[in-house]
Amino acid sequence: MLKVGIAGFGIVGKRRRDCVSKNSNLKLIAVCDKTFTENGSFSDGVKYFTNYKDLIQEQLDILIVCMTNDIAPEVTIAG
Repeated sequence: MLKVGIAGFGIVGKRRRDCVSKNSNLKLIAVCDKTFTENGSFSDGVKYFTNYKDLIQEQLDILIVCMTNDIAPEVTIAG
């Protein structure tokens, strides 16, 4: 089982979550988005963070970056 994180949880990030959930070899661990006002967990146990730096501390196997072009390179390199 590969642990997945999604950086950017808007329309595209939520679509990617649907794709991850359809693959039995993947498990969504955490997401981040600037719209969250605090860190926490959804009812299904998936963590959410206000920034990508917290997200990448989660020991992920896969990082899906769904952010705008101005920040996507920075997040990808950090991941």
